[in-house]
Amino acid sequence: MYLRWFIFAPISFLFNIFVMLTSPIWALWAAVFNLDSLPGPFAWVHTHDETIYGNHVYGEKPKKVIDRFKRAVKWLCRNPGYTFDAKVLGFSGEDLKFLKTETKGTFDIGGNAYRYDVMEAGGKKYFSYRRDIKIGKHRYIKLWFGWQYVTQAGWHIIKFEFNPFRTIK
Repeated sequence: MYLRWFIFAPISFLFNIFVMLTSPIWALWAAVFNLDSLPGPFAWVHTHDETIYGNHVYGEKPKKVIDRFKRAVKWLCRNPGYTFDAKVLGFSGEDLKFLKTETKGTFDIGGNAYRYDVMEAGGKKYFSYRRDIKIGKHRYIKLWFGWQYVTQAGWHIIKFEFNPFRTIK
């Protein structure tokens, strides 16, 4: 399970960089033809559980082509390759079993927190390691490696996140 992640994580990273660099192409295609989702494997570049415009975060899809284009570029760069990370490198949550779970603390509040899971689905094992590390009064580091232990539209997405700039208010 760890070897698979060490192979998949760089593939995910490179694909996400590719999506960010080419986001104007995908955004223009979607904006000009007023598409909510790109067809077939082209949908790999954006989120699998949202439109290419990020409506649940940013509101209704813009009416003007230029506004749709800007919004799609913004959303693609914020969430690059989520469908690829979920449906190609991730796994379906249909027959998921948690084999091991260790948790301490509460996430996203700026304190120290930790979670480690070993999961099994489709006869394969997957892991998730998440940690928040407090580094000041209003700042913490967010780490997340492995696969997400909660589903996004029925999929467990591969995770590779290191954010040393998280703040709390």
